[in-house]
Amino acid sequence: MRQRRFVRRFRTGAAMADFAAGLFRKALLGKPGKFTAALSGGKTPARLLKKLSGLPLPWARAVFFMADERLVPASSPESNFGAASARFFSKIEIPRRNLHPVKRGPDAARAYGRELLKETGGTGRLDFIFLGLGTDGHTASIFPGGGEPERGEGPVCAALAPRDVKTRRRVTLSLKTINSSACVVLMAAGPGKKEIFRKALLRDKKIPAGLLNPRGELHLLYRERERTPCRIQSSPRSDGPGAPQPPQRNQGEQARRGQPGDERRQQFRVACLLRHYDHRPEEEPQPYRDSET
Repeated sequence: MRQRRFVRRFRTGAAMADFAAGLFRKALLGKPGKFTAALSGGKTPARLLKKLSGLPLPWARAVFFMADERLVPASSPESNFGAASARFFSKIEIPRRNLHPVKRGPDAARAYGRELLKETGGTGRLDFIFLGLGTDGHTASIFPGGGEPERGEGPVCAALAPRDVKTRRRVTLSLKTINSSACVVLMAAGPGKKEIFRKALLRDKKIPAGLLNPRGELHLLYRERERTPCRIQSSPRSDGPGAPQPPQRNQGEQARRGQPGDERRQQFRVACLLRHYDHRPEEEPQPYRDSET
């Protein structure tokens, strides 16, 4: 398969998320059977996950891995899987067996690699990967001078973040696995990443993002800044007896706008999902059973 490379710039983060979600939709609907994908953490993919959660897609065919993960519980605020669960997994109808968080333990990278190989028929080739871009040029948890994740032959590698990073111990897809995938989407946002995005675009070999060379498609997406929304100054408000009262919503309108109970139910669903994964065995992957839901 010959690699095809595309570059796009966007005025808003919403436009970039719409485009990236459209790429995923096209790829999933264009391939019959199982569809394997990997998601990244960070601020840039947040809008993307929200957009994906609203798409009516055959989620039962999708199998998700994490492109990288900190070795923390799934319920930790630092967990990429935890963030994906809150913003995405808990809002779609998908079997739990299709979600693959990293399980902590001394053999976490090898165990995750075995799960990946099992779901991909031994090839390690994913159909789709979303990646972010760090200001130092790292992507997934492949950092400059990244050692094994950059040069290793395994599908998944243990990684150590720089000393100034809070949680250093991580697990990441190897560069080999990323480059064997059918489609990679690299997303970057903000003026602070303009120069490093340019280096990735120019295939600068000194940064991990410059080494991206998937067997299929590579999409490089960049949003420089958000447009500042116009502020409408409201007139002085009066609370006197003659002050206008807000219109009363009827029950149908309240139902459409959502109730506080909806938010509580969503929070409960996320908590249950994360509790399920926090209590799974750490060293070995669970056996695949078709009867699981």
